[in-house]
Amino acid sequence: MQQRKVLRSLAQVAVGALFVAGIAGCGAVGGTSSAKGGTVCIATDFPVSGTDATAGLPAQNGAVLAAQQNKTLHGGYTLQIKTFDDAVNGAHNATQGATNVGKMATDSCILAMVGPFNSGVAGAEIPIATQAGLAMISPANTNPGLTLQQYAQAYGFDFAKMHPAGQPEAYFRIPANDVVQGKEDAQIALDAGAKKAYVVDDSESYGKGLADFFTQYFTAGGGATAGRDSITGANTTQLAALVSKMKATTPDVVFYGGVTSGGGAALRQAMSSGGMSSVPMVGGDGIADDPSFTQIAGASAEGTTGTVAAPDLLGLNSNPAANKFVADYKAAFNTDPIAYSVNSYDAAMIEIAAINKVIDSGKAPDRASVLANIAGTSYDGITGHISFDQYGDNAGAKVFSIYTVKNGQWTYVKTVPVT
Repeated sequence: MQQRKVLRSLAQVAVGALFVAGIAGCGAVGGTSSAKGGTVCIATDFPVSGTDATAGLPAQNGAVLAAQQNKTLHGGYTLQIKTFDDAVNGAHNATQGATNVGKMATDSCILAMVGPFNSGVAGAEIPIATQAGLAMISPANTNPGLTLQQYAQAYGFDFAKMHPAGQPEAYFRIPANDVVQGKEDAQIALDAGAKKAYVVDDSESYGKGLADFFTQYFTAGGGATAGRDSITGANTTQLAALVSKMKATTPDVVFYGGVTSGGGAALRQAMSSGGMSSVPMVGGDGIADDPSFTQIAGASAEGTTGTVAAPDLLGLNSNPAANKFVADYKAAFNTDPIAYSVNSYDAAMIEIAAINKVIDSGKAPDRASVLANIAGTSYDGITGHISFDQYGDNAGAKVFSIYTVKNGQWTYVKTVPVT
């Protein structure tokens, strides 16, 4: 059967503890230190409780590790890190993220932040950070509408509020966007021999966008869509009806755009119990390499393939800095990092380097100066060379790592450079 051939081909192709620090010796709102040798802070915002914590906490830990390794800055300054949780009832929440950044904005010690993890959360946070002049670097956001105006409205973003005229850009990100990720996911399905795909998203900006771009490139490559639907979480009745509908279209592959907590693992389970266990699933970084996905989906997860917009550390094993990062991370948190841990580490290191540059210039570090230095950064990190273009996107090295579930675990397949 075509489905079994696709499944075989796909198989071939294809978090620490919450750390909160206090503040001391901080000056006025905006982060101006009152005296040389005072304390400055960076912050993080990730979902670090509930289902989303299996990805959010390792991402937070990457930034925490960078701060722990750089407690003493140039000029006698001390660095501290403040961590925030944007999860509500176990899943990332845009309103909570906005509340968190509002608190950061009024905390004079915080000069920059790392995060958030989810694109929908970023859409709510960017206007607040921009008004406060607070630089934010995301290790994981991939929706193109966060930085490119032509995509913003389609995914519910108010571009004018996120990027008001006459104000410096405050938002930056390390990974490539979903235009590229959707293309890579489509190629995975096409290379595996899929001719017909059923496309499902989780009703969020990230999931909808990724599903859109997968569809665009899958059809451009000669494939056809059997159908398209949106889901809202793990509603059993809803998913059983959807699987029945999908099964009638006889797809070769099901593409899921969204995150695990948005129903990705539940959909895979429903496919298995609904007679679609032989139909493979492909997804993006909302499910790929996420332990929650395999924990929830169980045996039905087998053969699922996905992409992550970060280099897998196995693919960097010839890099001494990457090997040291893994060893240091394990020593600090007694667990293995994930791909986004290293993106977060590089993001925090860019912010720390920017603070040091301001100090070296003879000025007390403040948000405006740190933001300007981040915008002009040229940094060689573990993930490669990083610089930011006029929109805040990484103009340097970007990759996607491909994973497949094998024997119940996400297994690294290969890394594909963004061209």
